[in-house]
Amino acid sequence: MKKAIGLIALLILIMGLVGCNGETVNIDFPFEVGDVENIEMYHYAGVPVSAEKKVVVAESDITGLYDMFEDLSLKDKQVEETTGADVTSFRFNLSDGTNYELIYVSNGVKSGKLKSSTGNFEYFTSSDIGSYWSNIDLEAVPVEESELPK
Repeated sequence: MKKAIGLIALLILIMGLVGCNGETVNIDFPFEVGDVENIEMYHYAGVPVSAEKKVVVAESDITGLYDMFEDLSLKDKQVEETTGADVTSFRFNLSDGTNYELIYVSNGVKSGKLKSSTGNFEYFTSSDIGSYWSNIDLEAVPVEESELPK
């Protein structure tokens, strides 16, 4: 009986330590979904000179992306950026003429870094944000490197 109690206590301790591995946070946009005029999505694999752009204007797609980012679980932990990684960026163009930018740098399958200079954060996520590029059925057009979110 004492061994069973000791084993259970050890399992609870291990689960507690694993659960504390990085604080979980969520994005809290400083604007409402109704303030978004459109979302410019950018994607490139490896080098920015191969960048392409899609413009999301359908209200349902804008709401879907907005909700996906707000519901996303992020961890406050450092991740090294991989050279030649896939990069997917989002520029939320707002009705007041400002914008809000998010940049996702893939570190592997379903993991990467989500950062924002306008939101002033950098987090790790195990969500496959890059897949949204493929899942939105819009025409992709080439763009200049200078147009990419920073």
